[in-house]
Amino acid sequence: MNIEDIFTVSKSYLYINMKKSLFLALLFVFSYSFTFANDGYRIEIEIDNYEPDTLVAGYYFGKQTLVLDTLLKNDNGGFILQDSDTLDAGVYLLLLKPDNQFVQFLVDEKEQQFSIAFDAEDLTKVKIEGSSDNQLFNDYMVFLRSRRELREPLVEQSNMEGISEIDKTAIAIQIEKLDAEVKAEQDKIVEAYPESITSILIKANRPIETPDFEGTEEEVHAQKYNYYRAHYFDNIDMDNPKSIRTPFFNDRIDYFLKKLTYQVPDSMIQSVDYILESIKPSEKSYQYYLSQFINEFANSKIVGQDAIYVHIAENYYGAGKAPWVAEENVKKIVSDAQKIKPLLIGKPAPDFTAYNFEGEEVPFSSIDAEYRVLFFWKPECGHCTKAVPIVKEFYKNYKDKGVEIISICTKLGKDYNQCWDGIEEKNMGEFVNLGDQYQRSKVLKKYNATQTPRFFIIDKEDTIVMKGIGANQLGAVIDEMLQRAAKKQAE
Repeated sequence: MNIEDIFTVSKSYLYINMKKSLFLALLFVFSYSFTFANDGYRIEIEIDNYEPDTLVAGYYFGKQTLVLDTLLKNDNGGFILQDSDTLDAGVYLLLLKPDNQFVQFLVDEKEQQFSIAFDAEDLTKVKIEGSSDNQLFNDYMVFLRSRRELREPLVEQSNMEGISEIDKTAIAIQIEKLDAEVKAEQDKIVEAYPESITSILIKANRPIETPDFEGTEEEVHAQKYNYYRAHYFDNIDMDNPKSIRTPFFNDRIDYFLKKLTYQVPDSMIQSVDYILESIKPSEKSYQYYLSQFINEFANSKIVGQDAIYVHIAENYYGAGKAPWVAEENVKKIVSDAQKIKPLLIGKPAPDFTAYNFEGEEVPFSSIDAEYRVLFFWKPECGHCTKAVPIVKEFYKNYKDKGVEIISICTKLGKDYNQCWDGIEEKNMGEFVNLGDQYQRSKVLKKYNATQTPRFFIIDKEDTIVMKGIGANQLGAVIDEMLQRAAKKQAE
C-alpha cells in the first residue's frame, strides 16, 4: 500500500486505484490551532482505541521502508515524534500494532511541527493540524473524489446495452469535461505549489500521452515505445531530494531498467548512466543508487550483466565519483572489476597451455572446434559430480556438430594426481582432460576459476560467447549459436 496507488489514473486522469486503508489514512483535515518551537521537528500523535504502548515511525528511501523511531506512549496516552534535527522532506508513516496497518503523512522542510490524530478503528477520521502540504493534498483528494463520483455513473451508463450512439457521444463529452477539470486542477496545484510534495506526487503519477503515429502496426508500436521511453521521466523530479523519499520513485526507476531497457549490457549501461546523471544533483539519491547499482550487478544472476558491474566500477568508483567510499574499498571494487573484465562475453578468450595425463603441453589454441566448452572442475566437488553426467550426455549429442569439451581440473601440487583418478572414476576419458599442477600457465587465474563447476563457451574465433551457465543449459546455448550461424550463412 502506498500513496501512488491513489494517483494511478487512466489516460482520462480520473480512474482511481487505491487500497482502502491507505485512502482512509489520507483524508486529512487542516487547521492551525497551536504553534510549536521552530527548532527541529515535533509531531504530536493522538490515537483513539489503540492499546499498544509503542508506535513505529518510518519513512521511504529508495526501495526501502526504514524505521525512523520507535515511540513510547506518554502519560497522556499519546506519542511524540521529535528531535532537534529536521526531517528530510518526503512521505512518512506510522505503523500500528498488531496488524501493521499504517497511516501515511507528508513532511515539508518548512513545516515540521504539527499534530496527527485518528481513531485506530476508523481511519476515516484522520486529522492533521499545522501542515499546509497535507491540507493541499487532502483538498486535491476531496476534489478528485468528487469528480470520480460524477464520472463512474457516466461510465456505467455508457457501457449499458442498447444505448444509442447519440447518447454515447453525449456521455463521452461529459466525461471529457470532467477529465479536463481534473487536469486543470492538477495544473493549478503544480503551478502554484511547484515545490510541494503534493505536486511531486501529482506530476509523477500523470500518464504519458503518446502522439498518434503513422505506419504499419509494427512501426507504430515501435514509435510509441520509443516515444514513451524517451519521455518516461518527464513528470518525475529526478534531481529533487524529496523524490527518493516517496513510495513511487524506486518503482519508476526499476520499471525503466527492467521493462523499458533491452536486457543487454550496452543498453543497460546507457540507462544506468542516464539515471545516475539525472539524479546527481541530489547527493543522497546519487549515493544511494550508485551503491545499489554496484551491489545489484555484482550479484546479478543474469548472464552478461557483470559487464555493467565492470562499467560502474571503472567509470564511477575508479574515476573518483564515489568519494564517500573508503579508499581501500574502492581499490577492492576496481581490482575485482579488473579480474572480471577480460572474461566478459564478447572478449577474446585468454590463451593458455595446460598438460594432459602424460604431462604433454596442450595449447588451448591447438584444439580445433566450432565451439569449445571449458569445464573447470575438481574431484571432490559435489556439484561437479552431478554435472559430469549432464556434460557427457551433452557431448554425445553435440560432438558431431563441432563441439569439444576441455575439462580443466583445478587440483594443484601434491593433490594433482586426484584429477586423473577422478577422470577415471567418472568415466570422463572422452573429453580433452587437462591440468596444470604447478600453475605454470596460470589458467585458473586467467579464467577466475575460484569456484567449480564453471563453464565457458568459446567459438572458433576465440571469442567468449557464453559463461556463467549450468551444465543443463549448454545444449540450449549451443542450439541458439548454431541457429544464429545458419541464419547468418543464409543471408
